[in-house]
Amino acid sequence: MKKVFGYLFVACMFSLTLGMTSCKKGDAGPAGPQGEKGDSGVAGNAGIIYSDWEDATFTLASDDATYFVDVDAPKITADILNSGDVKVYTQYYTSSSQLVVMPLPYFDGSYIINVSIFTGGFEIYSNSDFSTYTDDSGNKAFQYRYVIIPGGEAAARKAGIDWNNYEQVKAYLHLKN
Repeated sequence: MKKVFGYLFVACMFSLTLGMTSCKKGDAGPAGPQGEKGDSGVAGNAGIIYSDWEDATFTLASDDATYFVDVDAPKITADILNSGDVKVYTQYYTSSSQLVVMPLPYFDGSYIINVSIFTGGFEIYSNSDFSTYTDDSGNKAFQYRYVIIPGGEAAARKAGIDWNNYEQVKAYLHLKN
């Protein structure tokens, strides 16, 4: 009886080996449909929301020392504030027309540009007037953009990028500008 089970085992193993080695991988099928796009319009980043570069006109506060601008962003909800993240960036051009993008808040010892985020928008305030203007080369300076990262977007939060490094954000979100 032991001998029969031994032959049966060897026969099964031989059949299994023969079946595995004689299988051929088929040709690749057609590509599947494009993944769902989020408000950012970027496939693979569904749920992440970002604005265009927007102009801003600062107002001098009653203390005559602070400038501010309120920015409407209705997609900043209480849920985003409680479990997500909102990043705000500004940009300007150097004298050689090199684009520089900075995350807010920004402090350099002389200038302060800070941001206060709330449901429905945010306020940017500063110790100087950082309103949008067009420089002599025709470049708009001090425009502002925001990026909303919902808390449920584990992939975005764990993307391994530094959200304060605009070049990494730009590459991750496939931003053109």
